Amino acid sequence: MAELIVYRRHRDGGDVPGVVRRRRSDGGDLLLRRREATTPVTPASTDVVEQFLKQRPFYIAHRMGGTEYPEFTQKGLEGSLRSGFKALEVSVRLSAKGPNGEPAEFVAIHDWKTTRTVPGTNLPIWSTPWGTLRTLQQGTGPFMRLRDIVDQIPDDVVIAIDHKTTSSEDQRNAADLQAEEQLFEYLDTAFGGHPERRVIWKVFARGTSAARAKARGYRTMAMLYPHEVPTVDLQQWDVIGMEWSASADVWNSINATGKPTIAHIIITNSQASTALNKGASGLMASFPSRVHP
Repeated sequence: MAELIVYRRHRDGGDVPGVVRRRRSDGGDLLLRRREATTPVTPASTDVVEQFLKQRPFYIAHRMGGTEYPEFTQKGLEGSLRSGFKALEVSVRLSAKGPNGEPAEFVAIHDWKTTRTVPGTNLPIWSTPWGTLRTLQQGTGPFMRLRDIVDQIPDDVVIAIDHKTTSSEDQRNAADLQAEEQLFEYLDTAFGGHPERRVIWKVFARGTSAARAKARGYRTMAMLYPHEVPTVDLQQWDVIGMEWSASADVWNSINATGKPTIAHIIITNSQASTALNKGASGLMASFPSRVHP
């Protein structure tokens, strides 16, 4: 088991997170950088996404290890990085603004409300301020903002962003489209003007946000289901996802595009082997200690 050492630097008013080093058994360090939330990441000098997608197989931690750990929590983030993942899948939704003018925040959550991950609550994300959401406990940890994740990950880690309100359908709600634009602007600032080098834009078959993301230079990844393959243009996306259990014929169809393919959702080594035998280029895995690079 690796030892987590947190280094903090003191400022007036108290300590703020500095650098987190996870000490490996071989004596090396895995760095988790805790940056100030307003400090942009140094722009990647190389296309990290391109290099990541060339790996065979490549691995993405679904919901930051959301089967082994409570999804989108600090434990899942640390567990995924400790297991060697170089990409994290993160679903986000925009919260409400706070009562005293606090800004809305992109919260890492799959659902549109808190009911499933925080039993006994029923708070819609879009109408609940971050000041309230941050007080709730999801299993072993509180909610995280997207910025909390970005502020910690090493510079060679990719994020697969799923903006839930515009990723799965032809979204015409003005507020959701405005939130998407705000997310693009945040990513542009957070990644020093070159988010396309660190971020993959995740969508589903009926989502139209892929075109808007591609216009900004992002690679797009579509998570498909077998019945959708005959009815969609597979060439419109850069990475194609498919259920690991889909038939060989389905996998042959998507592999024939020549694009990277990724199997979802993998929780066992047997499932991983099945997917790779069908030709998957990568694995969307959610049990980091069991299925990992």
